[in-house]
Amino acid sequence: MSKPTFIDLFAGAGGASTGLINAGFECIAAIEIDDWAADTYELNHSSTKVIRSDIQKVQDKDFKKFKGIDLIIGGPPCQGFSIAASNRRKKDDPRNHLYLHYVRAVEMIKPKFIIVENVKEIVKFKLENGELLLTDFTNRLEKLGYKLNWRMLNAKNFGVPQDRIRFFLVGSLDEKIILESIETHSEENNLFKLKPVISLEEAINDLPIPVRDIDEYPYDNKPLNDYQKKMRKGSDKVYNHEPMRHTQRIIERFKHIPINGSILNAPSSHRNRTRGDVDVLSEKVYSQNHRRLNPKEPSKTITASFYSSFIHSYQDRNLTVREAARIQGFPDKFRFLGKRTTLSNKLLAKKGIHEDIHLDQFNQVGNAVSPIVAEALGKLILKHL
Repeated sequence: MSKPTFIDLFAGAGGASTGLINAGFECIAAIEIDDWAADTYELNHSSTKVIRSDIQKVQDKDFKKFKGIDLIIGGPPCQGFSIAASNRRKKDDPRNHLYLHYVRAVEMIKPKFIIVENVKEIVKFKLENGELLLTDFTNRLEKLGYKLNWRMLNAKNFGVPQDRIRFFLVGSLDEKIILESIETHSEENNLFKLKPVISLEEAINDLPIPVRDIDEYPYDNKPLNDYQKKMRKGSDKVYNHEPMRHTQRIIERFKHIPINGSILNAPSSHRNRTRGDVDVLSEKVYSQNHRRLNPKEPSKTITASFYSSFIHSYQDRNLTVREAARIQGFPDKFRFLGKRTTLSNKLLAKKGIHEDIHLDQFNQVGNAVSPIVAEALGKLILKHL
């Protein structure tokens, strides 16, 4: 019996694809504009055709080649939109209309099912005419015949060791799919006989202590719980586990930050210094920087720019790519390519380093759909096939 099929739009490194494949689907093609993310995708999903293209340049006739597939999944970027009536809206940002190309792909292919993932703020984004983006998005999909349902889902309630709330929309040409009461884990003991949420410590405390300039390691102990066994399946090494290069001054700053604390807990003498003058303290203090994670709870949300946001619970350093991947639910066999980290795109462009304007490994992890959540949604859809 052949497997149900899907294509992945805005595929990134392949988090959504990994989850759907684990659920029992086959990925026919993935569209990704960024070369480093596409490299990662191809390495981990070698049997899938990766289309390295801006989705705006994919023609209708090319989409129609995928007629007959069962599912389209995608998370159109919406960074060009602001919330409510803020003056920060970038009206000419080309990302403002990428959701229309998701709709176009659906119209050309007409799969049985669709999944949309996005940041929770999508429900507040407004178009230039003041209409809610989500209203326009869902109206267009409903006109194509899809019965829609959407919910905010928290990854920690699906066995991901992370407090990560994301918007998920599921559509079907047949019957409306129920998204309520599909969670498998809870912070409340014995609530509906759900499993307890997984803590940060349970997710990563079997990993070896990382050493500078070493990117892969053999496991030096046995898995300590079921989550670690699940993450290790299919791998005999730990990859992407090189630590950040911290100056001694940064390390000393970290030593002052307790669990659940942030840079605000560090003495003023350990604050950031202004660029170009190492003797002058910066007046800017960002409370969300250098937060030391609580090992007994699910991690805070891993974002695209998280690498300087969090400190390891017990070690005076930021997280490694592998630790973040574990927190997102990527198995250890999943390897990330491209540079580990880069300057911001704005700074790279200013310096003329255009070859590095790509999604680095930290970006790829933080942007991804958690494979575990995608797998849960895939299994839910399989019940309706």
